[in-house]
Amino acid sequence: MSVQQGKIPGELPGLKTSRATPSVSSRATKATLLTLAALAITFFARITHKQLWHRIQSKYLDTANGDLCPQVPELVPVKNNALWETLTEIYGTQAFRSRAVDWLSGAIQVPTESYDQMDPIGIDPRWEKFAVFHDYLLKSFPLVHSTLELTKVNTYGLIFVWKGSDVTLKPLLLAAHQDVVPVEPTTYDAWTYPPFSGHFDGDLIWGRGSADDKSGLIGILSAVETMLANGYRPARTVVLASGFDEESSGTYGAKTLASELLEMFGENGYAMLIDEGAGFGEQYGQVIATPGIAEKGSVNVMIEVTTPGGHSSLPPPHTSIGLLAEFLVAIEKSPFDVHLARGSPVYKSFQCLARHTPDLPGSLRRDILGAEHSDKALRSAEKELFRDAKIKNLVGTTQAIDLVHGGVKVNALPERAYAVINHRVSVERQGESPNDC
Repeated sequence: MSVQQGKIPGELPGLKTSRATPSVSSRATKATLLTLAALAITFFARITHKQLWHRIQSKYLDTANGDLCPQVPELVPVKNNALWETLTEIYGTQAFRSRAVDWLSGAIQVPTESYDQMDPIGIDPRWEKFAVFHDYLLKSFPLVHSTLELTKVNTYGLIFVWKGSDVTLKPLLLAAHQDVVPVEPTTYDAWTYPPFSGHFDGDLIWGRGSADDKSGLIGILSAVETMLANGYRPARTVVLASGFDEESSGTYGAKTLASELLEMFGENGYAMLIDEGAGFGEQYGQVIATPGIAEKGSVNVMIEVTTPGGHSSLPPPHTSIGLLAEFLVAIEKSPFDVHLARGSPVYKSFQCLARHTPDLPGSLRRDILGAEHSDKALRSAEKELFRDAKIKNLVGTTQAIDLVHGGVKVNALPERAYAVINHRVSVERQGESPNDC
């Protein structure tokens, strides 16, 4: 319903200046106005939040920023539409949900920790736990192992090749790692549920690897296993790759896998890579899939302090540990400057959110859209975004003191103390001298 725009008369019909007793015509006029108000409220109530957003979007954003963050049409299977519908139905069943829970829970129950300092395969026995994990995968996903071609790289690296019917198409590469960050044994009791229990509370699966990244690995394998069970054969070759030392720099696993994958399909031989990352989910009232287009660098800096030894009964003003502590406090008090830069991944991501999400705060939307040509808007957007420490850390170079060691005995002055600081270098600063970062 629309109300015709026009001048409001200075005096409404039947309205008298006397306030003592409303006239009949005054009551009628008020009733008419109330009716119009009720109709207007009904009209706006019928416009959903998203409909209103789309109207704003089409009227303002499409004209002012029509070329900002363009989207391609969604892809829906045509040739395999029947399988698509079948799988959609299967994935929605309680039976599949229970099976998926069991798959991931069982994977978490096999501890596959990788450490910063590990000797090569065959020398360090801590790698042998991955053989147990491989046995679990073989038992859990028999069709994957019997149908796809499996190559093991440096013993525990896995490459599965699911050959497609069209050899002219570049393959799809799906990757996820098998290892998890170690858990300090003395902290087990502090966990809500034991870190390798794979406990399912009816809603969440608990344990090391439930998010990073056994969920990704089991998700890939369960999807392929289910598709194989329903007779699917891809037109495009699909490659599954899984390393075993992503959490410890990838020297023995990821590096050797990369060489093998290059040998298999050549440089630029893959159509697309899907690995762990931001993934997809609802942001500001819209489901958003976030592709990974950049990655921070990583630099570890070791600070070591040495001093003469001696007995603790005759201490100097500062031991090596005390001196190191002063250094570390000074470092934490001097974080790197962080600024939102035009063209950076986070900036571009929020431009997309400003363009396509209905629930982004209006002031932030205005600043992000205006930031392309206004320094004031850019700084205002930066201030608002950096209220969230996660976003600020994502943008800038970070430093975290993760390891500290010093001393060997309670009554002996420590002759050596050291700390290791992990830096994640902003994508805006890579290629610069470490002194400039």
